[in-house]
Order: sequence, then structure tokens, then C-alpha cells
Amino acid sequence: VLITSGADARPIGEAPAGASATEIDGLRIVAAAATAQKCGRCWHRRDDGGSHPEHPTLCARCVVNVAGPGEERRFA
Repeated sequence: VLITSGADARPIGEAPAGASATEIDGLRIVAAAATAQKCGRCWHRRDDGGSHPEHPTLCARCVVNVAGPGEERRFA
């Protein structure tokens, strides 16, 4: 649904004071730039980027796909 590095859904009562109203009643939204390192392979910004010493520019997901057995896919 979203082309984003991350998304978080919470009850409307937990919406921050600066959340913007939308045309959907009861839906508020906050957008912010991702701060995590961008993976050199998939370009996702993930907090686990650079965590593998042999592949310092990759996220953990890409390390599994490049140097391991590959991730288990549940959908096409």
C-alpha cells in the first residue's frame, strides 16, 4: 500500500499532536524521512544495515539472500 521504508499504525488516541488530518474520518498521518542506512543492494533503509562485517553495505535481509540460503518467500 505504501512505498516506504517503514510504517506504523496506532490507535487514534495515540496520534501525536502534530499529526495531520486526512479525508478519512479518524485517520491522522505523520511522515518523516528515514534515518537508517540505505542498503546498497535493495535500497531499503533499515536499522540492520552494515551489521554484517563481510557485507558492510548490505542489510541483514540482503546478506541472507547473497551469502546464505535466501529468505523464505510466502508470496510471489
